[in-house]
Amino acid sequence: MPAAEGSASKGRLAGLTPLVAKSLVNQVVDAIVEAAAKGVFLPGDRLVEAELARSLNVSRIPVREALRLLESQGVVVSERYRGMSLMSVDIDRLEKILKVRLALEKLAGVEVMAKLKTDPTALAPLEKVLAEMHKAGRADDGFRVASLDTEFHQMLCALSGNEVLLRTFEPLSRQLTIIFGLSVMKKGVQSIVEEHDELLEVLRGGDQAAFDALMQVHILDYSRAVDYEHFVEQLRKLEHRRKTG
Repeated sequence: MPAAEGSASKGRLAGLTPLVAKSLVNQVVDAIVEAAAKGVFLPGDRLVEAELARSLNVSRIPVREALRLLESQGVVVSERYRGMSLMSVDIDRLEKILKVRLALEKLAGVEVMAKLKTDPTALAPLEKVLAEMHKAGRADDGFRVASLDTEFHQMLCALSGNEVLLRTFEPLSRQLTIIFGLSVMKKGVQSIVEEHDELLEVLRGGDQAAFDALMQVHILDYSRAVDYEHFVEQLRKLEHRRKTG
């Protein structure tokens, strides 16, 4: 490469944003999602950029970028005159999310069960996630169980081999971790883990109708049985009592 061309190339590359900044943004994103899944932030709570930056000991720039990313994924919403707040869990919104998720995961099940016919080890990655979920359940680590719940379903989509399906599912994953976190607080870790034992067993059986029926129960019926809005109000009242003594 001629010296002049090399210098020009280096000059252009000097304008690239260092990846460290992106890594910091992702850390802020993870911290916000974890706090929401643990009930530190509740659905509808305002997320104030300056307060988040102070608590996380970072500048406001990565917090601002993290909030923008979370907004694009539906985790936070921007309201005029109010700023950013955590997504709501009203039943209409949840129904829309869960119906899309059900369609995606039923399709993933078709693809994975087809793979099992020629590859008996196809479920090994899901078995590994479930083993970690059992470990987290024994440790009563609610957030870890919620995170692994998301990972289990994301892995199911990945094992389908359908990259369009996976790319459609992935933007929902952080919303689901928060919803799963609330579920764990309401239902306890053990019932969540047992539901996934049942899912894996039905997948192994290769019966598409049985899998579809179980996913209907797992994704829609179990979620409908939890009144998330009422539960969030209970958590809010408990927090208020704690603060006021």
